[in-house]
Amino acid sequence: MPVRKVVTPSGRGYRGYEPSKKMGRMIACESALEQDAVRLFEFSPGVVKIEEQPEKIQFYVAGEQCTYFPDFEVILIHGEIIHVEVKPASKLKKRALKERFEKIAQHYASKNRQFRILTDTEIRAEPRLSNLKLLAYHRRECDKDGSNLTEWIKQFSVLPAKTIAGATAVLGDITKVYRLIASGFLRCDLSKPITPESLITFITKGEQNDALLF
Repeated sequence: MPVRKVVTPSGRGYRGYEPSKKMGRMIACESALEQDAVRLFEFSPGVVKIEEQPEKIQFYVAGEQCTYFPDFEVILIHGEIIHVEVKPASKLKKRALKERFEKIAQHYASKNRQFRILTDTEIRAEPRLSNLKLLAYHRRECDKDGSNLTEWIKQFSVLPAKTIAGATAVLGDITKVYRLIASGFLRCDLSKPITPESLITFITKGEQNDALLF
C-alpha cells in the first residue's frame, strides 16, 4: 500500500483511480499521465505487481538530506523490482528538476536498485495508447461476462483463427474477441493499429510471457 496518501479530495488538478486486475483493487493516480502509465503496466505480461507511492527514499545532495517518493513500484515476473517516475518530457528540460533526478538515479545506482523515468513520449506512443484504452474498457466489461469467457475460449480452440476477423467469424461478435485479448487469452501486436486484419495468437495455459510495453 502507498506510504504517502495519493488522492485527496482537496488536492488540486487531476486526481483519480485506474482499476487493476493484477492487484485486485483501484490504483491511485495523481495525473492522467500516471493513469495511462498504469494501463501500460496492466497490459505488460512481464509485470506481476504494481504499487503506487511505494516507499520513502532519502538521499543526500552536498550533505543535505532530500526526500523522494517514487510514483510506482513494479515487480516483474522474474522478481526484479523497478521504481518508476512518471513525468512529462517538457518538465525534465528544467535544469533544477533534471539535476534532482540525476541525483536520485545516482542514489538508486549506489544501492544496486533499478530506477526508471517514463515520459509522455513513451507512455502515450500511438497507436499503442489507443489500443490500451480500448482493451482497458473491454477488460472492465469482462466482469459482466463471467463464465462466458471460458465458453468463448472453447469455441476458439475448436475453430482456431489467425486474425481478428477470423476470430470474429468464429465467435460471432468482435466484442468477444476484444475481451479475450483484454483478458490475456489472445495476443496481438499492440504497437500497430488493431484492425480486422490484425494477427492474433492463442495463449496457452501456464505460458510465461515476460514482455514489457515500457
